[in-house]
Amino acid sequence: MQPLRRIAVLIGSSRHGGNGAGLAAWVSTLLDRRLNASTKSYEIVTVNPTVAPLPLGPVLEGARMPAQVPNASSYASSNVQKWSTFASSCSAFAIVSPEYNSGYPGELKNAIDHLYKEWLGKPVLLVTYGAGGGFRCADQLRTIFIGLKMPVVEDAVNIRLPPEFVGGEQRVLPEQKFPEFLSPYEEQTNSAADHLKVKLT
Repeated sequence: MQPLRRIAVLIGSSRHGGNGAGLAAWVSTLLDRRLNASTKSYEIVTVNPTVAPLPLGPVLEGARMPAQVPNASSYASSNVQKWSTFASSCSAFAIVSPEYNSGYPGELKNAIDHLYKEWLGKPVLLVTYGAGGGFRCADQLRTIFIGLKMPVVEDAVNIRLPPEFVGGEQRVLPEQKFPEFLSPYEEQTNSAADHLKVKLT
């Protein structure tokens, strides 16, 4: 029996009380349903940026760039070593990120920038969200991942949050029924999952 290939769903923001955890759960559910429909081939793992070894904070180690680090044990920080080992164990990534001030959250960039070789060649799917859908965030992340030589799924999923999920008290929560406004994005996410699978073959 072949070992399961791991796909990590990275929550882009560590802000408490946001929509990230719920949207990541929604994405994970769709990926599992789509990719494991006929046979269980993929392990879908959600990465919470508030749980060790994350958050890593700014890149402080200046003796060597991550591109010069040969393996996980060579990183100075034990948390970065663990993050490296985890990223290396993944076959692909799905990034679920809000748009902050027309860009991506700093903690997401820090998590990316602590590593280099661990990302190379691994497909990535972008799911961004916000009042405007997170298009600028997706464009910036696409530029970063192309620079890391990661095959980016062509069509990002850009979710426009209703006002009550942005400035109001409503939130997408992982433990509850997913809100109806996400339904129109299911087909697009399923299509993106299909493209991710193609890039994995």
